[in-house]
Amino acid sequence: MARVVGRPIKPGADLLLNDDTKPAYVRLHDIGRERRPQPLQEFLNGVGGLMLSAEAPAVASFVAGKVLQKLLKTGKMRAEGQPLPGAPEGLDDAITHLAKSGRKYEALAGQFRSLADSLLWRRGRSGPFASLNFGNTHSHAVVVGPGGMEERADLRLGVIYMNRYTRFPDHVQTQPRAFLLLSPAEISLGDSQWFSAATGTVFANDAGQSFAIRCTARPLLAVWCQVEPETNG
Repeated sequence: MARVVGRPIKPGADLLLNDDTKPAYVRLHDIGRERRPQPLQEFLNGVGGLMLSAEAPAVASFVAGKVLQKLLKTGKMRAEGQPLPGAPEGLDDAITHLAKSGRKYEALAGQFRSLADSLLWRRGRSGPFASLNFGNTHSHAVVVGPGGMEERADLRLGVIYMNRYTRFPDHVQTQPRAFLLLSPAEISLGDSQWFSAATGTVFANDAGQSFAIRCTARPLLAVWCQVEPETNG
């Protein structure tokens, strides 16, 4: 897929935004009224530290920096006790592997483990070049943003999980997006060749550009974030 120029991209073309249900958006004037739970705040701090590290590409840090600036204020927390489908099978193994990937990942793995069951895990639709049985081998969830633990309309910070030897469908992004790999993966951005990336890799992909990601012997775990387009709500 080549970069799309001169015409708008429909949200349905961006498979990470393919939510099962339309979430209730929080108006911007409600931002900042609640206190964020400590486990969530610690996870966001850990992700931010890695995305803004000296090793991260400037473009990715720029996208992540805009998200983190907005996260200085909180959205609306999901009410406790709401029934959720539960974390995907295999996620715990991926988190355990992350914890063993280096000291700087130990705390982040523990923080994410404490949040995993409080996320609304969804399985989006398949698409071009997706692996067989894709619907049963992946899940994604919004941590902060529409449908997330922290509901708000101005940004999204989400996570992707895929079983071993799974390829996410190639798709086109609607907004500039930054990624943090919490496992090894193989990536193709736009017209680039596939390249291997290690745990801790930070990268960005621009709006209108195609994105492809797959994993091999290790399950995939990744965090992504973007600023949402402004609305009149």
